[in-house]
Amino acid sequence: MKPLFGFFNHTLLARAGLAMGVITVLAVAGMASAVFIARISYGEASAVNIAGSLRMQSYRIATALEARRNGDFITSKDIEDLSDEFESRFNDPLLTGAVTGVNNQSLQRIYSLVESRWRLAVSPLIKAFIQEIETGTSAASLDRTSRNFHTLIKSFVNDIDKLVYQLEETAESRIHLLGLMQSISLLLTLMVAAATLYLMQTDIVSPLRDLLSSAEKAGEGDLSVRVGHTGPDELGRLGQAFNTMAIQLSRIYEDLEQRVEEKTQELTQRNNSLELLYDISRGLTKAPISEPIYRKMLSDIAKVVDVKSITLCLLDHDSRHAHRLANSGTIPPMCETANCEICIDDGKQRKLIIGDSNILSIPVNDQEQQYGVLLIEYEIGKSMESWQTHLLNTLGRHIGIAIGVTRRVNQRRRLALLDERSVIARELHDSLAQSLSYLKIQVARLSILIKPDDVSAKVAEVIAELEEGLDASYRQLRELLTTFRLKMDENGLTAALNETVEGFRERSSLTINLDNRISGDPLSVNEEIHILQIVREALSNITYHAKATKAEIRLSQNADGKVIIDIEDDGIGIPPQADRTHHYGLAIMRERASSLNAKIQIEPRSEKGTRVRLQFLPKNDQPNLSQDAVEI
Repeated sequence: MKPLFGFFNHTLLARAGLAMGVITVLAVAGMASAVFIARISYGEASAVNIAGSLRMQSYRIATALEARRNGDFITSKDIEDLSDEFESRFNDPLLTGAVTGVNNQSLQRIYSLVESRWRLAVSPLIKAFIQEIETGTSAASLDRTSRNFHTLIKSFVNDIDKLVYQLEETAESRIHLLGLMQSISLLLTLMVAAATLYLMQTDIVSPLRDLLSSAEKAGEGDLSVRVGHTGPDELGRLGQAFNTMAIQLSRIYEDLEQRVEEKTQELTQRNNSLELLYDISRGLTKAPISEPIYRKMLSDIAKVVDVKSITLCLLDHDSRHAHRLANSGTIPPMCETANCEICIDDGKQRKLIIGDSNILSIPVNDQEQQYGVLLIEYEIGKSMESWQTHLLNTLGRHIGIAIGVTRRVNQRRRLALLDERSVIARELHDSLAQSLSYLKIQVARLSILIKPDDVSAKVAEVIAELEEGLDASYRQLRELLTTFRLKMDENGLTAALNETVEGFRERSSLTINLDNRISGDPLSVNEEIHILQIVREALSNITYHAKATKAEIRLSQNADGKVIIDIEDDGIGIPPQADRTHHYGLAIMRERASSLNAKIQIEPRSEKGTRVRLQFLPKNDQPNLSQDAVEI
């Protein structure tokens, strides 16, 4: 039975069929009960009539007896016919069937009572009266028999009345039973119909309305709607299928939206990357490129790549040390030490973990030549995506290309300048040096030809001054030629200063210390030449005029980018009128300082000796792609 009920619970068709079947059964049962009651009630009305006629027949017999007693012409045959008619009616099949056809003991008992009284009392008395008539019994006897009959007939009729009442009551009970059965059948039919309507409303109409509403909302794009009816029946399974479809469509739409968002982010990243590459490339082609411009570039890169900070470090000429050129935020922790090899290493991309920061080292190179590194600082636990590293490597190559182009341009300009200076040196040697040599020879001949006794003291003094002036001019010419022939290769100012210091050490007994703390290439070619000439001029003055034993040269650059050059000696110091005649070196230094827009101070030291301090702000304290006109 349980699987059967489960089946009815799982299918609307079965429940609808069950309801229709119950209604049909109830209708058939009502009709069958009506037919059955009508069938079993067949003849009961006739039985009641027959029973009622028994009462009338009893009165007719009594009337006949009374009439015979009163002398009316009533024959025994008439009385006997009335008695036979009574028995015929009493034994009528309709009456006997009505009595025996029901299980009514009261009816059967009263019928038996009427039958026994008729057979034992009433019928014998009638027969006795007929016999008295036939035998000619006296009137008194007839009168006595008639009175006895009348006395008996009253109670007998009462019994017949009871029989009639029982028959009527039986018929009425069957009619009541029929009405009850019809009422029950109708009530059950109405209940089943109401239950069917309720089930249709709850299990069909409402789910269909909900399903239709959900379908309309889904058609409008609202995939969050869900059908409430998800039972085991047909509409429930349809609701489950709709909900499953809505969930799958929602997932598909969410996946599509996520993919669209990812593609949008990817396109935005690519657009930002291309825009950044364009801006950086355009910025790198402009000149001059100062440290603030580099800092802004690095800030833009850090913003697009979404990292904490970016630092650009350029290698020095020894390729073992580097200097920090610019950074977009905080200084990386490894820059607090002087161990640059941690970042430089083999010139390849590498990842470092220092403290609570991740550092990604991106090489800045061009044509296999490394110029520095980009240090990318990002948070611990965060990883760099492929597009970020690809963009950073591309930017590293762009910056490397810009620096390489700048250095090659500077080197070409430097070589062109040196070639031009070499040409000037050759021309000076071929012209002015020859002339000075000729004058020295002529002055020597003049000194030999003129006898001391033949000239005055003033002439001798003039000749001596000529010789001294020629010697000084010849010496200065040699220094000038040496200066013009000075070589400045791609190693720049540092190598030239070392070569200059080494040359003065060899030509004099001076102890010269060189401390160059300028990192990178903050100076242009012109600025390097001017600085080198000022240093050479200062060393030349120290060598020939200061009578010093030790000299010190210090080059540095402060936080504002200003270059400071100090040249000190422990000699006799500078005279009060240092700008008087024969102090051409000081004038040359001031002239070159003016070309640099620099401030030069030439003053005595507190202990002894002289200090020359040169301060200026480079026109371009970073590598650039263009320079001013070259000054010789």
